[in-house]
Amino acid sequence: MKTTKLFLLAITAIFILAGCSKDETPQVDKVTYNKDVKSIFLSKCTPCHLEGGINPSKFDDYNTAKAKIDAILLRVNLDPTAQGFMPKNGTKLSASEINTLTMWKTDGTLEN
Repeated sequence: MKTTKLFLLAITAIFILAGCSKDETPQVDKVTYNKDVKSIFLSKCTPCHLEGGINPSKFDDYNTAKAKIDAILLRVNLDPTAQGFMPKNGTKLSASEINTLTMWKTDGTLEN
């Protein structure tokens, strides 16, 4: 009887310890420039902020976009009637697009 209780206690401990070692945190993909952000710049910041455009800040270049993310976020969050709103003479980015840019910054402005 004592052996049976000891055996059951050992089995219970093994299951408890096995359950503790599992990472139950869901894996969330981080926002990256190439996967998520570049397409927003290509579709919304054309033709000014791309190669051949009139603005010297080229957002189809990862390093430039990364360096300018604070200014980008400031300007796309402005009211369309405010001075400095971007895209200039364009339609305000969607909440989802702005959120993607915000998450890119939050996630560390990763390239890939």
